[in-house]
Amino acid sequence: DPEDIKKAIHPATKMIVLTHASNVTGTILPVEAVGAIIREKGDILFCVDAAQTAGALPIDVQKMKIDLLAFTGHKSLYGPQGTGGLYIRKGLEKGIAPLMMGGTGSRSEFEAQPDFMSDKYESGTPNTIGFAGLGAGVTYLAEQTIDGIRAKEEQLTRRFLERLEAFKDQVTVYGLNDAARQTAVISFNVKNISPSDAAMFFEEKFGILCRPGLHCAPAAHRTIGTFPQGTVRFSFGFFNTSRDMDRAAKAVMALIHR
Repeated sequence: DPEDIKKAIHPATKMIVLTHASNVTGTILPVEAVGAIIREKGDILFCVDAAQTAGALPIDVQKMKIDLLAFTGHKSLYGPQGTGGLYIRKGLEKGIAPLMMGGTGSRSEFEAQPDFMSDKYESGTPNTIGFAGLGAGVTYLAEQTIDGIRAKEEQLTRRFLERLEAFKDQVTVYGLNDAARQTAVISFNVKNISPSDAAMFFEEKFGILCRPGLHCAPAAHRTIGTFPQGTVRFSFGFFNTSRDMDRAAKAVMALIHR
């Protein structure tokens, strides 16, 4: 609820950081509504973590009133690991110091770090090969369009959720359980089976790789009541098919009846 953000703001608040979508349940958060609340305050920065959504959901930093947007390249932008970026709203660079300095390859006649974008924040040798791969991924993304990718992933998510409904007495699904309001990430547990045992079964019997445990987000799991055991997380993408969803559901059924 965006109103919870409004209530949490106090005179000492300098920045609000919000994930665009949960990496545990896939739940999409109301970034635009929160951005409007923050902008009303005038002097609070809004930083959004788009690691789960860049390339998977439409993002408009101006419409959403985002000041800082962090994203990775190796997920829905189809780039290699070790790539990513940080959008900084024009003007903010004057008040944000770089984490590292030196070796920018520009203004070499000065000992000081360049104070202009983007050199101010790009020290050292850039990951040229990685960025070439990221560029290829983004080019493919542009050809398919984000709306097209979102429609496909939403359809796959809805199909798998519908298949899981048949096992609702044995399978607990966490989150909104609504394909239109989440990314293509589904967390669930099978009754009396640990997430790690379930993941091993899916890999050994069906060749399905998934992520069991706490997903680097213990606080999120405390919120949904799955700490410390965690959940089984299936993550679908544009290259999956409806047949994959049916096979994944078949694997869950086999685990229940093993």
